[in-house]
Amino acid sequence: MNKNVRIALLFLGLLFVWFLSGFVSDTQKKEQTSKKKAVSQSVQALNLKGQMYSPQLILKANTEAFRELKLISQVSGKIREIYVTEGSVIDSGETVCEVDAEDKFSKLDSAKATLEESKLIYEGAIELDQKGYQSDLAISQAKSNLLRAQANVDRLSLDIGNLNITAPFRAFVEEIPVEIGQVVSVGMICASLVELNPVKIVADVDFDDIHKIKLDSKVFYKTNNSPPRAAKILFISKKANEFTGSFRIEALVENPAMDILAGLPARLFISMEETLAHLVPASSILLSDNGNTIVKVVKNGTVNSKEVSVLGESESGFWISGLPSEISVITVGQNYVVTGDHVNVNITNN
Repeated sequence: MNKNVRIALLFLGLLFVWFLSGFVSDTQKKEQTSKKKAVSQSVQALNLKGQMYSPQLILKANTEAFRELKLISQVSGKIREIYVTEGSVIDSGETVCEVDAEDKFSKLDSAKATLEESKLIYEGAIELDQKGYQSDLAISQAKSNLLRAQANVDRLSLDIGNLNITAPFRAFVEEIPVEIGQVVSVGMICASLVELNPVKIVADVDFDDIHKIKLDSKVFYKTNNSPPRAAKILFISKKANEFTGSFRIEALVENPAMDILAGLPARLFISMEETLAHLVPASSILLSDNGNTIVKVVKNGTVNSKEVSVLGESESGFWISGLPSEISVITVGQNYVVTGDHVNVNITNN
């Protein structure tokens, strides 16, 4: 065998070895890929049974006084006495300020005497009329004087009754802008009152949620510094705010100690109607390519994706709706499988 033939055979041998090594390498890569794929398709799932769940609508809110009132003087005169102090709590009917009567009692006595005189004159005119000695004009004048005298007595009696300026409800005294000895006129403010029992919790609701709230909805509220307290829906607006497009709602909370102040930030929790839901780990909730919330489920070893809605959260995970009553949700490996994949499943019963 000559030299050229030997060289050609050697070249062919090397070429064959190179080709064979490439085939083996490619086979090994395919086997490794197949192994990796097999590993990625082993998942863990949780068997879940649906439960009736009442989702909560959580709203930013603030507290408001149930009523605010400015007590005004209905008579003119000098402030004789102030019986309360700013910051105190007063009961309904309690006197806040007293205006000096001055000569009002003597004027009332004089008016009563004039009234008695007018009665006698009118009665005398009637008797004379019955005997034919009195004209109709004289009787009308006597009656007019009698009515005028009665009105004067009533007005003076009312003024005396208004000397004591009283609280119409149990309230907190926010401000007293007058002093003892100060002369007040009709309409001047004696005190500003705030009623804090009950207290109002006010919130704005988006148009998407307003139809979910009813007057008998179960409600409670919480501030940063207080435990949750039960509340009751008092008012649901039927007209949206022209600037924000939201609807105003008001709830009432009993506040006998008046420890809930007006103007505090709060959160209002409103329970919605019960619906079938499942409690799943937070890690099992994913986003689809189009941005929808989904979970991966498995049935008979085949993976499927289900769109769900998040209703609420707890320490154990999230409550979701949109699934059948009984289902297996993938909790480990859900990020590595897609719809239609056949997987090895390790299922745990919840």
